[in-house]
Amino acid sequence: MNEVLSLLLMFICGGILAALYFSALWFTVQRIQHNEKPVFWLITSLTLRMGLLLIVFYLILDYGHWMHLLAVLAGFVAVRILSALRVRQLSAPCISKEKQI
Repeated sequence: MNEVLSLLLMFICGGILAALYFSALWFTVQRIQHNEKPVFWLITSLTLRMGLLLIVFYLILDYGHWMHLLAVLAGFVAVRILSALRVRQLSAPCISKEKQI
């Protein structure tokens, strides 16, 4: 039972990590539209986001078992799918209005 709880905690941590990752990506996309140096923001954001992911994945592998890493990845992918669906729902009215024009 303790292992199941540990895997559930890792799944939730993966979801939180994905929420941070995609929130930072959304922030970057919004910022580069009104900035003089969009390439700087893109490269800096990519470096920070990927660095955070690699550090967390390394610490999870160092701390635990490969099943913990799989649980984190599953949580990350689940939130990624949900966020992609959410963005698609939010942008669907905009796309249909563009087709009417």
